[in-house]
Amino acid sequence: MMDGKNIRIGISSLIFNINEALEICNKNKEINHIEIGIDNLYDCEELIKYENDIKKLDLSVGIHLPMELNPCEDIIFIKEKWIEYINILSEGLKFLNVSYFNMHLGYVMTTRLSKNKEKYLNNIVDFFNKLLLEKNNLHITIENTYTKGGDFSSLGSDVEDFKYIFEHNNSISFCFDSGHNLICKSNYNLLKNKIRVIHLNDNYGTKDEHLGILKGNLSEEELKYILSLNPEFVVLEMDFNYIEESLDILKQHNVF
Repeated sequence: MMDGKNIRIGISSLIFNINEALEICNKNKEINHIEIGIDNLYDCEELIKYENDIKKLDLSVGIHLPMELNPCEDIIFIKEKWIEYINILSEGLKFLNVSYFNMHLGYVMTTRLSKNKEKYLNNIVDFFNKLLLEKNNLHITIENTYTKGGDFSSLGSDVEDFKYIFEHNNSISFCFDSGHNLICKSNYNLLKNKIRVIHLNDNYGTKDEHLGILKGNLSEEELKYILSLNPEFVVLEMDFNYIEESLDILKQHNVF
């Protein structure tokens, strides 16, 4: 079970609802972390307005990078612009002393991915090598996701994708998303030594509903296992209406 002295329990927020998120943090003293989704560079200026509130609540901060960000991008010009974006963003957020920047592995046309997956995994490795060469103080976590086929497919829905990347770059960490794993299950137990962040939420296995703990297909046994992994951060990535009930469940599991 988790050591409550070391773990930081957080909630996720976007810029538009950060006021409500901070109110929840203020009301529930067990929460000492917030993960904020950032889409545009001007969001940094908006976040400055909340610097004092975040520090007053003694919240550590993680940043979820845009869903559109595509580290497996094959067009070099665009890939370099994404690297530039992350560098500018990290500079603009220095006042928050960001604990980690979390991101997905990106997406590729399904027909191309099926023909040469290793090529796109190598694109990702190259992306991180270049990013961290310029910013070796960045703490990056990469998150498992899900894919349903169609014209475009996401990488990062299978543990083998992450094993390949970690074999080529050992300086990044893993973010395990319980909800994404319910949709595309894989043996992420193989990465337990790389887990730094857990996104904890539930669903019924078909779409990313961001339900509260034990409100969907997530079993009690799976929850116990997830809570045994001892990450640095557990983020309740769910609708705010589920936060307090989910905190109560964590209390029952002696997380605090």
